[in-house]
Amino acid sequence: MSKRILVIEDDENLQIIARHILTRAGFDVISAMTGEEGLEKIHSKKPNLVILDNMMPHKSGEQVFDEVMTDPKYRSVGKIPFIMLTAKEMKKEKVRDLLERGMAAFLLKPFGSKELLNVIQNILTTHEIQVKEQHLFNVTSKAKDFLTNLVNTIPDALFIVDKTGKINFYNGGHVEVLQYQISDLVGQAFDSITSKDSPSLSELIKLLDDKDKLCNVSLNLKDQNNNLVPFSFSLAKLYNQQDEMIGIIFIGSDISEIKRLERELVEKEKLAIFSETAIAINHEINNPLAPIIGNVQLLLEDKMLEGSAQKKLKVIFRNAVRIKEITQKLRDIRQPVQTSYLGDTKMVDLSDSN
Repeated sequence: MSKRILVIEDDENLQIIARHILTRAGFDVISAMTGEEGLEKIHSKKPNLVILDNMMPHKSGEQVFDEVMTDPKYRSVGKIPFIMLTAKEMKKEKVRDLLERGMAAFLLKPFGSKELLNVIQNILTTHEIQVKEQHLFNVTSKAKDFLTNLVNTIPDALFIVDKTGKINFYNGGHVEVLQYQISDLVGQAFDSITSKDSPSLSELIKLLDDKDKLCNVSLNLKDQNNNLVPFSFSLAKLYNQQDEMIGIIFIGSDISEIKRLERELVEKEKLAIFSETAIAINHEINNPLAPIIGNVQLLLEDKMLEGSAQKKLKVIFRNAVRIKEITQKLRDIRQPVQTSYLGDTKMVDLSDSN
């Protein structure tokens, strides 16, 4: 499809010459004799390029250019390249000002057909490249904004750590737990916020090598107050365009609540085992204990036994009853309290348990 060129020129002879040159070169040419007519056709016809005479009555070429550049009405066509025709050389300051504001080129009258066509072709080619670059920039910016928003909305903590162990990026996830500002962590060594028993970066890289692509690890991170917070991380290598490993991505979340629930579960399991054991002890001991106590009571009622035998039977009876009370206490305990026995050995403190 041929490019459309609008020629805004009040000299009819120049209009005829320009139309002849441009039509022969394969362009679709439209004309305007005044600045006002030119503005109307810029808006309605949306040409690919405008050739604009500077010296025109009522509205000069510079005024037409200014209006297109500043009026929101022309926002959809504001990137059209303009070539300004001048009958005399303009001051360098004026030329620089117009170029900085978007003017594509200047042509001094009179000019040859080859000169005009070369300028037009160069400008159209450059403009096409600029449009493509702008489109690519817009697409890239949108993709970048999308990824940035995506990363920033991830509730998990996301760290990018380079090969030297330095934190290059932190998205602020779990900042309420770690109590750092993003600026506090970026640029710091990752091992400065991990516990001493955490694997080194080289160990994590080897772990990733063994796992091929992705692995999961648990790390304790130090918060602002140097308290350890358990985190579960997924790790992956980060590569550049040359397929060289340049760092590691850490994505993880605070698992303090999970750890607390795990501890509660362990404690409940321990209590269940303790209760079952206590019931078993109560059953197994009380079965033989009942006849022992019963027979001792019968012997104590026997008047034929001497005083020393009576005393010994009473000792047996008291201790048998004590054993019964201990087994009942064990059976009824719902919150056992531990105490030290010997060395690292622990035992249940019956007096403090309830």
